[in-house]
Amino acid sequence: MDAMQFRYRLQRRGGLNIRQLEAFKATMTAKTTIGAAELLGVSQPAVSRLLGQLETSLSVTLFDRSGGHLNPTPEALLLHEEVLRAFVSIDKIREIAREMQVANSGMVSAASLPMLAMDFMPSAIARFTASRPESRISLRIQMSPRIEELVASQLVDVGIAEYPFDRSGIEIEEFCSAHYLMAVPSHHRLAQKARLTPEDLRDERYISITHNHLGRQLADQIFDRYGVKRRIVLEAQLFSTIANMVAKGLGIGLIDPFTAFDFREHPGVRSIPFEPAVSLRLGMLYPTHRSPSRVAREFISSLKASRRDVLRQIDDIFHRN
Repeated sequence: MDAMQFRYRLQRRGGLNIRQLEAFKATMTAKTTIGAAELLGVSQPAVSRLLGQLETSLSVTLFDRSGGHLNPTPEALLLHEEVLRAFVSIDKIREIAREMQVANSGMVSAASLPMLAMDFMPSAIARFTASRPESRISLRIQMSPRIEELVASQLVDVGIAEYPFDRSGIEIEEFCSAHYLMAVPSHHRLAQKARLTPEDLRDERYISITHNHLGRQLADQIFDRYGVKRRIVLEAQLFSTIANMVAKGLGIGLIDPFTAFDFREHPGVRSIPFEPAVSLRLGMLYPTHRSPSRVAREFISSLKASRRDVLRQIDDIFHRN
């Protein structure tokens, strides 16, 4: 029987038993029915019975059993190729099923901006796990374009990123709309002011976020509009790094309100409102074509509750100054 005839016979027998194919695949791998039984966690007679049923179903002999050895026939070699291809799809289905079971049992995947990673996300996770201690959480720290990509690809349940968004496949809910603050060393002459303006920072040592950040672009536009030249002596990719540099007296720098919240009790930093305001707008992103699991919805609720707490305290920073 040639390969084309054999494949035609397989196609006509679309109702092949999966257990029979598993026994055959294990036997081809282990070379013996005893080894196949160990791989499958069943008895050797059970494997032999499944192989016999498969041969009967296909009306072919798959193994030459003469001489006490189990030698695959040409038909067995052809079948093995087809079975391996089929099990790639079967394994994928099983993997998806496992992922669904994990999601339902408490796995949550999230992506967040670095500005939320220092304190906000750990606090929100702590709030969530207080009532869901058995849950597992995967947290990815990325910049906004990558977070959009992860959500659109359905690789995370929820992401928090900075507007604007231009990728399809995502649902957007506003997470917060706030303003950046100016971080000043506590001993600096400007630390006692209630508000800071571009003119206050003329010729001051300035620590800036890097050029690819929207906050940097907005701040640069304001200083250019007011004709104020800063002495940009340092740049950093993270606002938390800027705040730490400010605490060490290396200069003044604009930081996001969540980082200001993280450093609210740091003795070396004072966060002061800046005018005209540099706006920060964050969105909560969800995959369009996948509804969040029950546990993911509970985690999202924890994020929103933590957001309310933090924004309330951030607002106090403005009113206190």
